[in-house]
Amino acid sequence: MEDFEKQRQELDEIFKDIDKSMASLEKTSYDGTRDVLKYFDRIHDKLFNFNNIMIAGFFAIAKIKDNVPMELILVPIINLGIIIFIEYKMMEKSRMEANILKDFSNADKLGKTINKTTNYSLFTIFTTAVVTAFFLYNLFK
Repeated sequence: MEDFEKQRQELDEIFKDIDKSMASLEKTSYDGTRDVLKYFDRIHDKLFNFNNIMIAGFFAIAKIKDNVPMELILVPIINLGIIIFIEYKMMEKSRMEANILKDFSNADKLGKTINKTTNYSLFTIFTTAVVTAFFLYNLFK
């Protein structure tokens, strides 16, 4: 009887250790997801500010150089629209996270939304790089 009780206690300790490990891994996963999105949010802020500088730069180029049309200002303005759209998508993702306890059926949709938001963020980095290259091309041509 004592052996049975001892084995049961050992099993209980093993299950407690497994539960602690799982809780730790879940927290690490949650923190990692939150941090990735936090860093993308910081990147978006910098891209937004940089894009505003690009708008001013395109205005300056159009006024300083005769062969640069004023319509080029639309390039960074379109990029600004893309960045604002991404911010809206991030707000929607956060809204889904806030309501996750009310509706568990959104858990799968939330994961897909996070992946899409990450892809959108990478897209804004790419579009801002293209706008910068376009600006530099027009500046030095």
